[in-house]
Amino acid sequence: MARSSQAIVARTRQQANPVLSCIRSTLVEFVADDTLSADFLAGPDTAVLFISLRFQRVHPEYLDRRIQGLGEWRNRILLCRVDVEQPEEALEQVTLAAFHGKLSLLLAWTDAEEAAAYIETLHRYQSKGAEALMGRLNQDHHARHLEVLTTIKGINKTDAAALSTCFGSFAGVAKASSEDLQRCSGIGDKKVRQLSNVFHKPFFPR
Repeated sequence: MARSSQAIVARTRQQANPVLSCIRSTLVEFVADDTLSADFLAGPDTAVLFISLRFQRVHPEYLDRRIQGLGEWRNRILLCRVDVEQPEEALEQVTLAAFHGKLSLLLAWTDAEEAAAYIETLHRYQSKGAEALMGRLNQDHHARHLEVLTTIKGINKTDAAALSTCFGSFAGVAKASSEDLQRCSGIGDKKVRQLSNVFHKPFFPR
């Protein structure tokens, strides 16, 4: 739809969605539900499906059906509002659906304002490359290597430096066996288990 370059296009059924009342800096236009496979268009090539975890719990079959009917778009986005106290089970279902459906998953953890900000940002950057959405990266490869390692639970900067020294690269750490990790100064059994889980345990349960 050509007009999606000037406005966020939404299905009529989304009129009651509180997220739309939080969109203030971009025009929103509504179209008949049967003319749009997505819930929103944030640009001619960016289709957005919306789901809340509360709705997912009540209608677990809904999301798979919507993904199957989405069709081909250059950018396929699943925007999920995390609006339940214990989201783990429903969030796992949504994550798996996005993964298998080849959609990029965006999570709004706070409120409708955050979800609206995602939609407006996607629309604002519709004609820009991915680098426009990314923060400025540290160009020091070693520093980035250490930064990534410290995102692993229980691994501090000292541990990251020791691992870097022992294995020389991030790939070296990732490929290291438990026995190799134990030989690294300061890396005890608990940290070895954590590292092994991160690098060798399947991301999705089989």
